[in-house]
Amino acid sequence: MMHTIKRSTRSDSPIVYMEVYGVNRVLYRVTIGTVKRRGRLVKVYGVVLEDVRTGQRETLENFSEDLNHTVQFANSLIHRKIRPCGLYNEALRQLRYSSAGSILPVS
Repeated sequence: MMHTIKRSTRSDSPIVYMEVYGVNRVLYRVTIGTVKRRGRLVKVYGVVLEDVRTGQRETLENFSEDLNHTVQFANSLIHRKIRPCGLYNEALRQLRYSSAGSILPVS
């Protein structure tokens, strides 16, 4: 018998905090959302990449609870001209080189 314990739930749609149109025709967005964890609402910041030409879109809704860290990550993506298909690899690379491990743990 398997049991699933849900410790965080999404409470509403994310709001766009920052949006940048890159030279590679990719939209880079930082979003703000909230999740309910153990009875309390927590702000989380996400990253969305959308290729305007192809319509491909990738999202990390719960990248970090720290806005500055999320914006720095998004700026790094913009500077390195990362396309949506590379978002998850870059997030894992960021996690590997981060001392704090900014990506929220799966609970």
